[in-house]
Amino acid sequence: MAHPPVVRRLLEDFRDRKPMRSTSLIITLFGDTVSQHGHTLWLGSLVHALAPLGVNERLVRTSVFRLVKEGWLEADRVGRRSYYRFTAHGNAEYERAARRIYATEDTTWEGHWQILIPLAIADSDRDNFRRSLNWQGFRAIAPGTFAKPGSPGRALQETLEEFDASDKVMLFDATSSTLGSARRLRKLVHECWQLDATAAAYRSFLDNFRPLQRWAVRQQQLDPEVAFIVRTLLIHDFRRALLHDTPLPEELLPPGWPGAEALTLTGNLYQLLGPASTEYVTGRLEGGNGALPPASASFAARFPTVRRG
Repeated sequence: MAHPPVVRRLLEDFRDRKPMRSTSLIITLFGDTVSQHGHTLWLGSLVHALAPLGVNERLVRTSVFRLVKEGWLEADRVGRRSYYRFTAHGNAEYERAARRIYATEDTTWEGHWQILIPLAIADSDRDNFRRSLNWQGFRAIAPGTFAKPGSPGRALQETLEEFDASDKVMLFDATSSTLGSARRLRKLVHECWQLDATAAAYRSFLDNFRPLQRWAVRQQQLDPEVAFIVRTLLIHDFRRALLHDTPLPEELLPPGWPGAEALTLTGNLYQLLGPASTEYVTGRLEGGNGALPPASASFAARFPTVRRG
C-alpha cells in the first residue's frame, strides 16, 4: 500500500539504519503489542507485521532464533506452525522497562539515592544483571559501585529475586549531604549518566516524530496498518532513547531538558494511534487461539498523566 510521505520518511530512516537491530524491534513488538493481546504470536504473523518495516522473513527467523537462545522468547509448535511468547525472564525484563516507557511508575524524588555494590554475582549472570540495573537507572559512579536517585522500588526487588542476588549485593539508602559540593554532584551526574548523549537521543527522536504527531492530529481516520507501523516505531525509538536515561530531579538536569517533551509527544501520539492500531492487531495477527484477542486492561492505563494535545 502507498503510505503518506511522512510515514514513508519514517520507514526509510528505519530501513537505512545499520545495523537494523531487528532483535530489539521484535522485543518492542512483543512488549508493546503481544503482551497486551494474549501473549502469544504465530511466526507467520510476526513476518507479516514486520515486512512493511523492511525486515524480511529470513531476518525474522534468524532474530527469533537468537532471542530464543538468549532466553527472551520460547516457542510452542502446533502442527507446522510455531507460536512465540516471552519467557518468564523476557516478560520480567520488559515489564520493568514498560513502567518507564509508559510512565506508569511514580518518579517523584525526595533527595534519596540508592547505592548498590555487587559482591558475588555469578559470571554467567553478570551482563544480564548489569543490563537490568541500567534499565532501572543505576549507573556506575566508581569501580564496582552503582547509584540511582530515588527509592529501590519494585523493579530492583524483582531483579534481586530473579538473579537470586539478595545476599550477593550490598544496598545502601543515602542522601546528598549539604557538606558536599552541589556543583560536583551535577558534574558527576552529567558524566556518569551521559546527559549529552541522552539529550541528543531525545532531540533526534523529537525531530523524527513531531511531523508524525502533526500528521496524525489532522487525520479524520487512520489506516489500521499505518497506525500500527507508526506506533511500533514510536515505542521502539522512544525505548531506545530511554535506554540512556534515568528519571533525574530537575535540579540535577541542565536547562531545557528535552526528556519531558519526548514523553508528552509519545503519550499523545500513542493515544491518537491506539484505536486504529489495535484494529490492525486484532484483525490481522494470529496467536495460539486464532485472531489475537482485545487488549488487556493494562493497555488503557498506559501514559496515565499524558493528555491528548
